[in-house]
Amino acid sequence: MATLIMTSCDNEPLEGNFITEEEAQDNSAFTATVNGEPFSASSTTGQLINGVLLLTGTDYFGNIISMVITNIGVCTFDLTQELNPSSFILEAPTESPFEVLSSIGGSGTTVIAAYDSENQTVTGTFNFTAIRQISDGAGGTITESVVISNGILQEIPFTLIDGSLDPYACDVTDPGGGSGGSNNQDPDNTFFALVDGEEFVDISFVSEVLMVGSDEVVKLTATTQTLERVQFFIPINIGAGTFTFSPIFNGSNLFASYTDSDGTESLTSLEGSITFQEYGIITGKMTASFAFTGTDPIGINIEEVMVSEGTFTMDYLPESGIAENTLTAVVDGVSYTPSSMQVLLNPQMDTTYVEIITVNDETNQAISLSFPIDIMPGTYDMSAVVELGTEAVGTYNPAIGDAILYRSQPGTLTITSYQFDNGVIEGQFSFTAFDPNGVGGDVYEITEGFFTLTLP
Repeated sequence: MATLIMTSCDNEPLEGNFITEEEAQDNSAFTATVNGEPFSASSTTGQLINGVLLLTGTDYFGNIISMVITNIGVCTFDLTQELNPSSFILEAPTESPFEVLSSIGGSGTTVIAAYDSENQTVTGTFNFTAIRQISDGAGGTITESVVISNGILQEIPFTLIDGSLDPYACDVTDPGGGSGGSNNQDPDNTFFALVDGEEFVDISFVSEVLMVGSDEVVKLTATTQTLERVQFFIPINIGAGTFTFSPIFNGSNLFASYTDSDGTESLTSLEGSITFQEYGIITGKMTASFAFTGTDPIGINIEEVMVSEGTFTMDYLPESGIAENTLTAVVDGVSYTPSSMQVLLNPQMDTTYVEIITVNDETNQAISLSFPIDIMPGTYDMSAVVELGTEAVGTYNPAIGDAILYRSQPGTLTITSYQFDNGVIEGQFSFTAFDPNGVGGDVYEITEGFFTLTLP
């Protein structure tokens, strides 16, 4: 009997579906940063139904990132549209998910860089801010937000449920817009905060630029119908980042205050901070989150007020116009100022890249930067080459005419502001430059990089 079994195994072909070595290789990845913490999906699902792609990624803790993309193709998709709802769900949620809808303050985009209809996979990037309103247990509501950044979709598989596998063309009439330029829009000025747990419902949110001695300060004022006020005084060159409020205003420092409807209780920012996710010195665009405890700095009034969960968007220079193209940096401790600078738009990987090319004719050096045109304000890791159509890349040439180019890795690119309506971008960068081919053995440190540009 053993002989018969062995003979049967040797001579008869095996039947059924078996995973080949090539099929066993899984290159997919669904990762992101959620409020500063890493998210990596342990399982993903993808379904295509009549041109609508449903994607979900679930990590080991049960947290879920979900996206619905209508008219799938190689495009950039606005996630705030009702037809493209996206969300973040906490582990075992007891209340509503965080949603990316403009009607409740959400924002974000997904860039599909590659759509493989043969292997049924998609590759791209995503970034969004999602909002939810939940009960505070006392008959009111609390607004919470979650920021999803550095999102990566790499060869995420999907199943065709109904319809065709053919992608939609990407043009200006589609939800995602065209791939030849940025289709993001500048948001309206908005303000939100809780004052002692109650929503501060503003009817106006205005800005003005004040000259205090030789210093300029941006003054922001949010006012309710009952004349409650929350005010900010912001040094005009403060830039992106997190900063601590001062308790007493000296005319040019960072300061916040709350004034009640009677105008008698003016409480200043004894404790608190503000984080500028976007701050444009040229564009005038601000996006920030803040919180502070308001008290009487001289101690006469013993009352205090908690201003929490604050966010605002403001363009204090709505008529800023276009900007001059500039770039400066430091190379191994020596200042680099180019004698010429070009800004080009080049198609790469089914998207469009912004290319900054600078040359210093006197020192025979060159520094170049490239990044996707649909990049959002924020900080990004730099790569040596473009592989997915989402990377930011820097190059340094210490001797123009030499074939060796030194490329960025590691490095960071920060888009501090992006005014979409006129294509003005402000940014910072730093990177370590080396030769990935190993021909050039030198390593160069590019630091303190700053640039402004207007897209051609």
